[in-house]
Amino acid sequence: MRRELLFLLPALMLASVPLSPPVARTTIPSPVPPSLVMEADVSLELSPAIGLPTTGDPPPVPRVVLGVTTARPLVALTFDLDMTPSMAAAARAGFQWINTDGTSYLEASNVHATLFMTGMWAEVYPSEARRLAANPNFEIANHSYSHPAFHSPCYRLASVSRGAQLSQVQMAQQAIQRATGMTPRYFRFPGGCYDRQALDIVHAAGLIPVEWNVNSVDAFNAYPQQIAATVLSLVKPGSIVVMHLVRANAPATAAALRLIIPALERRGYQFVTVSELLAAGPAIQPTDPREVVEAPVMPLVARRLPAAAPRWCGWVTGFRGRVYTCR
Repeated sequence: MRRELLFLLPALMLASVPLSPPVARTTIPSPVPPSLVMEADVSLELSPAIGLPTTGDPPPVPRVVLGVTTARPLVALTFDLDMTPSMAAAARAGFQWINTDGTSYLEASNVHATLFMTGMWAEVYPSEARRLAANPNFEIANHSYSHPAFHSPCYRLASVSRGAQLSQVQMAQQAIQRATGMTPRYFRFPGGCYDRQALDIVHAAGLIPVEWNVNSVDAFNAYPQQIAATVLSLVKPGSIVVMHLVRANAPATAAALRLIIPALERRGYQFVTVSELLAAGPAIQPTDPREVVEAPVMPLVARRLPAAAPRWCGWVTGFRGRVYTCR
């Protein structure tokens, strides 16, 4: 009996030791070509929940987050809720900027997502901001107060001074806190444009800048199939996708989500918030030492349109007699 106990005790002790988490790969994956790829099932098995690490030192705060290095089929859908002063004036006059079709589909699909909300949006739609923040599947983040450029050129966004940039971050934090009761942890630059000083301002405010590595190109795009094809061709484990929930400025987003979400689910992907994604592996960060992202706008060049080819040519009789004409 004593000999059996001697063999049994080590076995019990080994069974009680928790398995260490798998070591995440730290190499940055090569970019995916922007062509539509065939849907393939991902045979990786997901854990029931994505929890924060319980052992070891906390990872250093990333300078900018583009995505995460992980082999697990996780993807973070993120949505910008833009609002400029002119948009706010239109909203107060009765124009509806909220894409309720998109938010309703996300809620019905039980999708985890991160909403980058401007402070002005939270002020114009406080009840909707509060309702979205109350959903445990949604994470609320900061997208500035009134959506100006933090570095120019940045599409056609108006720029602000360095001092105003800090105010933009702080005013948005306060407006979002008043409307939702939540304190954002992450910040996204309007238009995705920034420089080193802008990064320093955001970090000094205690926020982590989050960009993306998959651009859905849904802004001012009326073609949901094109948006879906773009996302499905670029998504890989650890991706952050940028989209918009501004009805007039992203009119096809809701329809595109009805194509994207089922397709990614068939591939085995799980939708997570930015916080949940960062808990799954190290952040992918930009490699450009200049720390500058800008978006110049090509000038509009007036050009003559080619004349349309005639549909018919022949002889006609008019008040000037018989003439040959093309119409």
